[in-house]
Amino acid sequence: MDKPIPTDLPDEAREALVALREIAPFDRIDTETLAGAMSSARIRPLGRGEVLLDPDMGPPDAFFVLLSGRVDGLAGDSDGEPVWSLGRGDSFPLGALLEKRPVGTRQMVAEAGSAVVLPAEAFHRLRRESEDFADFCNRRIGHLLSRPPLAAAGERDAGIVGQGAMLDPATPIRQRLEANPLVLGGDTPLASAADRLESAGSEAILVELDTGWGIATLRDLAFRGIARAQDPDVTLADIATRDPVTVDADTSVLEAAVILAEHGFHHLLVTEPDSLVPLGVIDEASLYRVNAMTPGLMHQRIRQADGIEALAAIRKEVPGIVGALLDSGSGFAPISRIVSGINDAIAHRVITLTFEDAPLPADLRWCWLTFGSEARSEQTLATDQDNGLVFDGMEDPDGARRQLLPLARRINEALDELGYPLCPGNIMAGNPDLCLSVEEWSQRFRGWIDQGTPEHLLNATIFFDARALAGDESLFDRWAASWREPASKNSRFRRQLAANALRLQPPLTLFGGFRTRSRQGQRGIDIKTDGATPFVDAARIEALAKGATVTRTDQRLALVPERALPAEDLKAAYDFIQRLRLRHQYEQIARGEAPDNLIDPDGLDGLTQRLLKEAFRIARKLQQHLAIAYQL
Repeated sequence: MDKPIPTDLPDEAREALVALREIAPFDRIDTETLAGAMSSARIRPLGRGEVLLDPDMGPPDAFFVLLSGRVDGLAGDSDGEPVWSLGRGDSFPLGALLEKRPVGTRQMVAEAGSAVVLPAEAFHRLRRESEDFADFCNRRIGHLLSRPPLAAAGERDAGIVGQGAMLDPATPIRQRLEANPLVLGGDTPLASAADRLESAGSEAILVELDTGWGIATLRDLAFRGIARAQDPDVTLADIATRDPVTVDADTSVLEAAVILAEHGFHHLLVTEPDSLVPLGVIDEASLYRVNAMTPGLMHQRIRQADGIEALAAIRKEVPGIVGALLDSGSGFAPISRIVSGINDAIAHRVITLTFEDAPLPADLRWCWLTFGSEARSEQTLATDQDNGLVFDGMEDPDGARRQLLPLARRINEALDELGYPLCPGNIMAGNPDLCLSVEEWSQRFRGWIDQGTPEHLLNATIFFDARALAGDESLFDRWAASWREPASKNSRFRRQLAANALRLQPPLTLFGGFRTRSRQGQRGIDIKTDGATPFVDAARIEALAKGATVTRTDQRLALVPERALPAEDLKAAYDFIQRLRLRHQYEQIARGEAPDNLIDPDGLDGLTQRLLKEAFRIARKLQQHLAIAYQL
């Protein structure tokens, strides 16, 4: 049982301790340890407009825990733009106290309130004596990594934060549903359905079918129905989309937009969680300010494109979507899934146009494979091609290859024209070594896993992130099974992968500074190789160990044991690095420059530098987990 508050504690310190006991992590720290550090603590009122900390004040001499009010971190002068905001239960300035340096932002009271103030000496004592508090300090920095950037004041006042501003990750789609959706039976004649839809002023009809539910939209009635309108027996059941993609009503607006973009649809069926009873239909117009750049409409335009020129025009619109989603505060995972979905659709259309008239033997089955970041649905604005082919059905593999390679090379060249550069390492379907039968791929994988040479390990980092993009997906399942289970059972091979992954260390010096590299006369951090790759490599090894089929890095990081590192911190750190990378590339394109991954840390503001260092420290801890797990 926890001990009572010592009677010799000064009244001000006693009042502060009582207040802290209601706030994490202080509610987990034993009273004796907390009281020992609290003798000089007090509750301090905060006046609106008061500057608590400033870069010119030198290293801070106190630690603040907000009890009420709001404090903003401002870049530059007091009327600058907020880069973060803190409220009740938040504490600051962790980074500056830990490193005994000045803060990077001016920290001003935006709303009057109060805070517990703990002198710096007491802060450090509490860190030494309480594991809970020391752990909190580390995790708190990780929590800041996941906070989206605030919009500029002028944009907030004008209500403008980019095209994706309505894609709120905290708003459930039930808040965007129509109160009384139009529900009609599948036997409703088209003319009657059209009248009811017009009267209701809706865009879609929930159609009750014998086998479940369907969706019929205004577009369905106008385009599918018009061709069959002469037949009075045609009903909604004849034109409705059956088995539509379904989401529950607690799905966020942002996640719903990602699902629409990944599937290329305009409407989703919405149900209550754990129920098949529909609540209504959510459409793209309810999520976006709809225009030609809306992902769903882009998918439609992609499917209708009849050549490279039309696809190239659509491809040029992708940076605009990325910029809008970045401005709205969206995380990297949903942005990259939307971008990857558009890239998938473009590549699929090129493949379709190339294969549709190809005189291939009827017994030749094939599947187009995509590798790397596209397979992980983590593409940014600077990406090249990584793809291959697997086939089956013909007795002569060489004969099948002769049929497929010219088509694959045409596709690779077309994608290059569209802005997806040819892979410098020739990881492309037009390479005979990557256009193989199921059995040929299987033999190759067995050799890699059994032998584990440096080249084999490099190949594993490429080919073990894979998805089917077009063709016969059952071939992909057989292809993946030929390496997934053997890799999960071969601990020696995974240990070699782990050792290989540890060679690439996060770019921090011994004293906590950034380690930069020189490239084409410029110095900076390769945010992809030095920042993102340690997370991607470690997450892949976790997935292999567990035989998991998930491909996205955020999904794989959730497989890391919680006792090693909290999944929330891992995903926040990875998301922060990738968002920074995406923002860097978007700004380069906006300036008319070719996007790359080289970021100059000196060009970042103080808070971003601090958070980037913390993200790299989390990457280092992840690598330490690998080293312990595989005894390296």
